[in-house]
Amino acid sequence: MNYLRFFLSNRKILVFGVLLTLYSSFGQTFILSLYIPGILESFEISSSFFSRLYAIATLLSATTLIFFGKLIDYIPLKRFTLIVIFGIITASLLAAFSVHVAMLFVAIYLLRFFGQGLLSHTSMTTLGRYFSRARGKALSIAYLGFPIGEGLLPIIMISIILWIGWRETFALSAVFILLTLLPLALWLIRGFEGKKVVEDTEARVLQEKQSPKEQRIWKQREIVRSPHFYLFAPTVFLVGFLLTALFFYQTFIADYKGWSVEWMAASILAYAISSFLFSIATGPMIDRYSARRIFPFTLLPMALGILVLSSFSHSLAAPLFWFLVGVSAGINSPLTSALYAETYGTRSLGAVRSIFTFVMVVSTALGPVAYSFFLERGFDFDQIHLAIIGVIILNAMLVFASSAIMQKWRKMKINRD
Repeated sequence: MNYLRFFLSNRKILVFGVLLTLYSSFGQTFILSLYIPGILESFEISSSFFSRLYAIATLLSATTLIFFGKLIDYIPLKRFTLIVIFGIITASLLAAFSVHVAMLFVAIYLLRFFGQGLLSHTSMTTLGRYFSRARGKALSIAYLGFPIGEGLLPIIMISIILWIGWRETFALSAVFILLTLLPLALWLIRGFEGKKVVEDTEARVLQEKQSPKEQRIWKQREIVRSPHFYLFAPTVFLVGFLLTALFFYQTFIADYKGWSVEWMAASILAYAISSFLFSIATGPMIDRYSARRIFPFTLLPMALGILVLSSFSHSLAAPLFWFLVGVSAGINSPLTSALYAETYGTRSLGAVRSIFTFVMVVSTALGPVAYSFFLERGFDFDQIHLAIIGVIILNAMLVFASSAIMQKWRKMKINRD
């Protein structure tokens, strides 16, 4: 089934997935970083103090997600979605009316928890669970909310902040989410029980017969103890770590390379385009070859992009760098979501995703901190990025080797049985 027929056959639940990933932008670093100058001025705090506050709030949100994220396996989707949407609305209002740095800290924590964490978690878990043969296509479509947000929202948000102020923009965001996302999400999932989706070429309703693996209920401690966790987690960590650090330090990298801030910001459009295109391309590849086969290649385009960044100072290196980074970003999200379903089944997908989302969110907190640590000790961006390329290559080699060993072990086990 091609994308158009597949989308039309399942349009309501797929649009639901796209909307939630799009609105997760209100808790993502690329949007929250736009408020920083106004926040620093209003609270009379330094950028280093705010970066520490932001990192602690992000780490706390990741820890909370471990316990709350798994509840999507037990709470009806409509009720869970309502909780998440009202959570991001409350967070935005608290940020708007914060009068003390402690209130600001709680607001940032809630924005990261409900925005970056639970909105995207709800979207990807829902579609990863309720599609089987077309899981790759469904997750690729849901991912499109991320590049759409990254491509459109920064210019809109910064214009509103400059026009009416950062507090007023937070308040306006809360009203906007209340009037748009809330009614749309409830309408899109009305009557949807998550058990029937159209996946086959004849557009029939498919009732999935689950295998014993898919019927298994995984406890979170079992997930962490499984060898698959240690195979997948480093790549998940590196993606969040690098994307957040690169976005956080984009203006400093531009200055180091001799590029204008405006050119660097405009070049990010290449990231949005490539992540959009490769998300779409990844879906059919997952359905045809499986996520496990594609997974070892996830970070290689990003490594090539960072190599371009560290090797060249020509202005055209900026959009090429962002384009290649976007390739890995576009591949990663639908791929990892499908990978979890393939590996652990779908009954405990909320618990599985909450563990790996914890890893990802922790990495987003540590990325800017690690860059700052090395920069303060005299390393420049090129040196840091060359070291990162080495780490990515080493990780890819370990993933290839581990995958081959695990595949051989599974064949031996099947032959013994």
